[in-house]
Amino acid sequence: WPVVSIRSGASGAVKDIKANLEWLESFENVVVCFDNDKAGQEAANSVLSLFTPNKAKNVTLPLKDAGDMLKARKVADFVKEWWNAKSYRPDGIVSGLDTWDLLLEQQNTVSIPYPWTCLNEFTHGFRQKELVTITSGSGMGKSQIVRELEHYLLGETDDNIGILALEEDIPKTTLGIMSIEANKQLHLEKDVPEEEKKGYWEKTMGTGRIFMLDHWGSTSEDDLLGRIRYMAKGLDCKWIILDHLSIVVSDQSNGDERKAIDSIMTNLRKLVQETGVGLFLVSHLKRPEGKAHEEGAKTSLAQLRGSASLGQLSDLVLGFERDQQAEGDADVTTVRVLKNRYSGETGINCTLKYSRETGRLKETDAISLVAREQAMYAR
Repeated sequence: WPVVSIRSGASGAVKDIKANLEWLESFENVVVCFDNDKAGQEAANSVLSLFTPNKAKNVTLPLKDAGDMLKARKVADFVKEWWNAKSYRPDGIVSGLDTWDLLLEQQNTVSIPYPWTCLNEFTHGFRQKELVTITSGSGMGKSQIVRELEHYLLGETDDNIGILALEEDIPKTTLGIMSIEANKQLHLEKDVPEEEKKGYWEKTMGTGRIFMLDHWGSTSEDDLLGRIRYMAKGLDCKWIILDHLSIVVSDQSNGDERKAIDSIMTNLRKLVQETGVGLFLVSHLKRPEGKAHEEGAKTSLAQLRGSASLGQLSDLVLGFERDQQAEGDADVTTVRVLKNRYSGETGINCTLKYSRETGRLKETDAISLVAREQAMYAR
C-alpha cells in the first residue's frame, strides 16, 4: 500500500492534506495514523473531516506512535490496529450498533421518590441527568420547598449536594435546613439550647456533604456555570439546587431578558448532560391577567418568566399554587405538573399543607384534588 507522510507535523497537517486532496481522494480508502496524543488526535480529526464520508479511517494506537510500537516489538499489534481502523465519524454521531451499552446504562438509572408520595404518581421520582424547574408566584414558599428537598436528599442518598441560594446568606440557608431536621422553625425559637442546635447542625451541615455558594445577589452566567461545574466535578456533588434563575439574569449585560435566559438554560442543559448531575432550578412566573398567583391563579408553562426555553429544556416543571388570602386553607398548596418528559402525565397531582408550628410541608389527601381545583378557580 502507498505510504506517505505529512511534511510539517500535526500543526501543518490540514494544509498538507488540502494541497494533495485530489490525489488522496483517488484511493478507495485512506488510513490516517497520527500520534496518539492530544495534538495528534486533534489534527487527525481535522484531516479526516476533509475526505468523502466513509473514505477515511483512523488508527488508534495503544502507544504514542508507530515508532514506539516498533521499539516495543508490537508489530503484530500495529498491523491489527491498522486493519481495525474505524471510519471517521464526526463527534456526536452514534451508530445504532453502539447503543446497547447506552440502553443498559439508562435502564440502570435510579429514580429517587419525592418526599411527598402523591407527587410520585405522575413523576415516578427524580433522577440524575434531569433538570427540574420549580415555579410559583411571589412569596408562595418556593424556598421552603427547596429546603425540604435539600434535607430529603441528605437523608435518602449518600451523595454530596451543591446549593446556590442567591437570595440568602450562608447562615440563613444553614438554619433553614437545620429547621427541617429539628421539625421546628429555629429562627423563631429564641430559647433553643446551643447544644440542641449543634445536634441539628451535625446531622445536616456537619455531615460534610453540603456545599454552598458564598455569594449574595446577582452573578454572571460564566461565573455561575463555572461554580456548578466545580461542584459537580471538583466536589463530586450529584445534586445541584439553583435558587433562583431570575437573579442571575439581572446581572447580564445584554439587556434582553429572553436572550439571557435562552443562553443560560441552554448551557445549564448542556452542563447537566456533561456532568450527570440532577439540577433543581427555581424560576419566577410572569403576572397573569386578572387574578394574581398570590390569590390562587392557575400556573402554566406560558407564564414562565422571560423565555419559552425554561419549559422546553426542562425535563420536569412543577407549578405550586396557593391563595394566600383564602379563609381556612391559606396554608394549603396545590402541586401542578406542567411538564413531564419522563412519563408524559401532567395536571394537578397533590396538595401540601404548611404547618406554622413546625415549618414543614406535609402532603394531604383531605380534599379531593378535583374538588379543590373547582373550588379554587370558582373564586
